[in-house]
Amino acid sequence: MLTVQNAQTALLQHANNNSINAQQVQILLANKSVTFANIVYCTKVATSAKHKNVNIVKVVSANVQLFANITAQNLYVQQVQRSANKIANNNTEAVQNFVAQSNYFTHNANCYSLVTHKQTLAQYLYAIFNSAQSVYFINNVVATKQQVAQYLTASASAKLLQNNNTVHNVANNVQHSVKVRTIALANIVSITANKQMLTV
Repeated sequence: MLTVQNAQTALLQHANNNSINAQQVQILLANKSVTFANIVYCTKVATSAKHKNVNIVKVVSANVQLFANITAQNLYVQQVQRSANKIANNNTEAVQNFVAQSNYFTHNANCYSLVTHKQTLAQYLYAIFNSAQSVYFINNVVATKQQVAQYLTASASAKLLQNNNTVHNVANNVQHSVKVRTIALANIVSITANKQMLTV
């Protein structure tokens, strides 16, 4: 469980400017196909232009699936199809024909969950989220989602406050519940997996 105290500790750890590197992640995942892990990370929340001087940070603790030696480049498609088939109002043909859109990253040949930005070469952790908890801070003070929402654009505010656990992929007209995130390695405070913990 992510408590306010744990979140504050994560912020302090993140502030030391150390980061977990790709080699450490690769060793941690130990060449296993799927690894269930817990990750803790901090990200700056983008505000609307009129609130650009407000500092909002989100600390997340997430239970995720990470992948080392997966070779199927269509892993995401398979996960979406499995999820979408459980949702009654999806068109069966649309689900079967689901096509993933191109991404801004490429997967590491030696560890599928390590990805590199095609232009900046920044490294990220590719993870499928099972569950997550967040704590928000506005100018270093704990805040609710509702308090954070007032500093965002209208669309970002609506997205933050919605409680729908499904995603509607407009390009394929398919609803599913697969949540993939790419988290900058520089933002990760800790990864716990295979009875080991990496931390900054």
